[in-house]
Amino acid sequence: MSFINVLRKIFILIAIMSLCLCSCDKDAERKERKTSARRNAPVLDESFHSWDSLTLRNSYIRFDVVPDLGGKIMGYALHGYQVLWHDSAREGDVDTDQGYGFGEKLFNPGGAKVWTAPQGWSGQDEWPGPPDNVLDSASYEYSLDGKIIEVISPEDDGSGRTGIQFKHTYSLTPVSTIANLNLSMTNVVDRTVKWGLWHIATVPVDRDFTVYVPVDKGNWHVIYGDEDNPQWLGVEDGLFRARYEKLVGKVGMKVREGWAAWHDEVNNIAYAMMFPVDKGAEYPDGGSNFEIWTNGLGTIQANNREHSFEYSPESAMMELEVMGPLARLAPDRSSELDVRWAMCRCSGVKRVISAGVIVEELAYKDGNVTGRLGTFYGGRLKIEYFN
Repeated sequence: MSFINVLRKIFILIAIMSLCLCSCDKDAERKERKTSARRNAPVLDESFHSWDSLTLRNSYIRFDVVPDLGGKIMGYALHGYQVLWHDSAREGDVDTDQGYGFGEKLFNPGGAKVWTAPQGWSGQDEWPGPPDNVLDSASYEYSLDGKIIEVISPEDDGSGRTGIQFKHTYSLTPVSTIANLNLSMTNVVDRTVKWGLWHIATVPVDRDFTVYVPVDKGNWHVIYGDEDNPQWLGVEDGLFRARYEKLVGKVGMKVREGWAAWHDEVNNIAYAMMFPVDKGAEYPDGGSNFEIWTNGLGTIQANNREHSFEYSPESAMMELEVMGPLARLAPDRSSELDVRWAMCRCSGVKRVISAGVIVEELAYKDGNVTGRLGTFYGGRLKIEYFN
């Protein structure tokens, strides 16, 4: 058998197998199988930073959704390591009357949320938030069904509003760090509307990290802030890289593959977002299917005005934003976006696959297989030689 075929066999096996987390052994795997039904059942938990949350757990992950904060995902932690930022000065606070449109009162608790795109202030075909006192900050209805959390927004059916109602379902994949996010919107008014689902995860910036996104050169652009913002490191080896330098800014990009990864370089933990990419679809913001926003010092042009921002350690954060394709919805029609989150321990990011993070591609030489990878699944690693 040729060298290429050997490598192909190895890659296929690793992609379809349950791989091992650094902290996992056979005893933990057996324990997880016995208790997965109980652990994965969602519960109402009052202990998440003074917010009432709907909580999913397994042997690796704790996942918290707060209906009173517009149904936001406020927690996603691997063995206690929290990857989502929240405003620590406002823990337990709820504000369901924030106004609507640019310049109104805004309370951003952090976490992860869903908005409608495109954003803008020129008329009915653009969403003028945040704030948005229905889709973003109203209290959501919720249900717990088996191992699934479902949250439902009020109907945003007022004059000049989006005409949309959100319904999102969340679950965990057993014996893994994977969280499954099914995001959907339905037209609840008697007119056709056109929106894209806009999924935003807020990550902390109080540590050394790099964001990696698979983008070809020339396929990213600055939306807000300085063109020469040093946070945008550009494309190297097929990956757009970004870091945080306490500046305000936003970039949009056309990703080559449907993933992005935030890598903590001190604790060696990667947080991955995986999502579909429809290369024939229409996307907002100049065709962007992924965007990054940073809160910090500087000015941006928005709503035909210049807006100044100050840097504050308390409000410093970065948003990783999955942009769904624009969907034209007749009355009662719906559109969905499936996103998967996952975490693992690894020393870098070269590529994200369904089983984990490739740090160093597998190589075969003199009868030895070498490589470095982090995994999303618990289990045992098995490599078979076919030659």
